Amino acid sequence: MNFFAENLQVFKKVFLPLFALVVLSTNIDQYLNLHIENALRDPQGAQQQVYLWGFLSIISSILFPVLLMSIALYAFNAQIGWTKSLEEFLKKNLNQIYIETLRSWGKTLLWSLLLILPGLWKYLEYSLVPFVVTTSPRYEKGQEDALQRSAQIVRHHWGKVLGVMIFFHLFVPLVLTALFDSYRLIWKTPLQSLSLSALDTYLLLVSTHILFNIFRSEVRKNDAHV
Repeated sequence: MNFFAENLQVFKKVFLPLFALVVLSTNIDQYLNLHIENALRDPQGAQQQVYLWGFLSIISSILFPVLLMSIALYAFNAQIGWTKSLEEFLKKNLNQIYIETLRSWGKTLLWSLLLILPGLWKYLEYSLVPFVVTTSPRYEKGQEDALQRSAQIVRHHWGKVLGVMIFFHLFVPLVLTALFDSYRLIWKTPLQSLSLSALDTYLLLVSTHILFNIFRSEVRKNDAHV
């Protein structure tokens, strides 16, 4: 099955739950950002409000990206043999994905305190951690570390992974933010907001699909040598 046929199957399987979650997360982020901006502009001072809305924004930035990635990975794992429901997939993997993701962010932050470039490299190395957690039988058996395995695969394909991260996680979001950020609020521009969320959902599926194929190609190569 070629890339576009696989992507269509995945699209049909999880687009609706992903789309609903993207709409929710996008508008929660916009809502929190508006409150932070209003608090910062308050002439009376609103330090406690800034801390409150900032804390909620951090929680949102941790909660939603991992959940979105997990739902997308459910569909791609279903393509290679996972036959149970999304609920069972999340029950099995979601908690562990959060744990390993927080581990990777902690190590990335430590490297970033030294120099920016080492921190960015660690961020890149750990970009496949959710793929290891959800797809690797060796990880499930406790025979490999998710961060080390992700870093090992990225080092073999760093150019491809870097290209995906720059295009889908940096260039495209910057362009969309610059051109359409004022249309993100669903209670002000519902049609435009929903259209942008649909585009975000599709881009998430495409970028995850490319990274999943990179990950699987490395796994198959290693299995062939075993």
